[in-house]
Amino acid sequence: MNLDRINKLRESFGDCGIEGLYVTNLTNVRYLTGFTGSAGSVLVLENEAHFFTDGRYTEQVKDQVKNSKIHITGSSHTKEIKAQKLLEKQNKIGFESNHITYSNFLLLKNQFSNINWVETSGTIELIAAVKDENEINSLKTAVEITDKVFDDIVPMLKEGVSENKIAATMSYKFKEYGAEGDSYDPIVASGWRSALPHATPTDKCFEKGDFVVMDFGALYNGYHADMTRTVVIGQATDRHKEIYQIVLDSQLAGISTAKAGVSGAEVDEACRSIINDAGYGKYFNHSTGHGLGLEVHTHPRLSSFNKEPLLENYVVTIEPGIYLPKWGGVRIEDDCWIRKDCCEPMNTSTKELLSL
Repeated sequence: MNLDRINKLRESFGDCGIEGLYVTNLTNVRYLTGFTGSAGSVLVLENEAHFFTDGRYTEQVKDQVKNSKIHITGSSHTKEIKAQKLLEKQNKIGFESNHITYSNFLLLKNQFSNINWVETSGTIELIAAVKDENEINSLKTAVEITDKVFDDIVPMLKEGVSENKIAATMSYKFKEYGAEGDSYDPIVASGWRSALPHATPTDKCFEKGDFVVMDFGALYNGYHADMTRTVVIGQATDRHKEIYQIVLDSQLAGISTAKAGVSGAEVDEACRSIINDAGYGKYFNHSTGHGLGLEVHTHPRLSSFNKEPLLENYVVTIEPGIYLPKWGGVRIEDDCWIRKDCCEPMNTSTKELLSL
């Protein structure tokens, strides 16, 4: 599997005008090699690949890293590359310009004065956006655990319970059900705070009439789930029902539009037009979604700026929202598998408005 990924990367060398790529972003190192540690890099050349780490991972890499020559070094990875004379026959080597500090770039230039270092951006991320069967299965499991935790949380959502209590319970239950932990720090926001799209949980307790926005997900085998559900505490008013239904209609429109060949901008417009037509357009203040994988925000973006077509086996979020300052907000989000002729939501948690 990792050799296929490395070979796909090599196929991009011509378009990038390079003879190799030095990969330092740990997510991309993991994608190419399987390495899950905190210190590693990989040099992919046209006919070979070299992985670098330190002595802490001597045994771990024997099981994880395949299809690359392993270098255990006590010095910097670039010094090892120089000592092994791995870059004496090349002229143009790419580096991940979005993932390297300026000081480390200067170090590369100074240590390898014979190399023309070429900026690359998003090369591996584009390859990784198309998921293979094992990745789809890992994402499905992460989503299943997330759905299960939501089912467990629902009976707890009542007046007097704090945002922090719910967030802590989510984190505990993810591990209880076999996840590595949270995909990201959960969002639990109630009442007026639910109008803050990325609110951090507090000790605020739920009150009657509160919308409660919960954005959370499980991390499984390195892959991130990302789901949002919104409920109301006590009896839902006509205003609760109106706002909720608009967001739900918007989300369903995005799901029915998304498929391979449709652009991210088209999915965004399908969602946004519903909210705009209802008169709440200025209160939908973020993009419609993003890719999922070894990071929680990856390629592609579902936004008005992305005119590129979605590809089969992308996994993306579709998550429109309305946020009314000083009152409350609604977001509904599913993780969606892009197929040739449709978009398949992975989540099974109800999207009916729950009055609790």
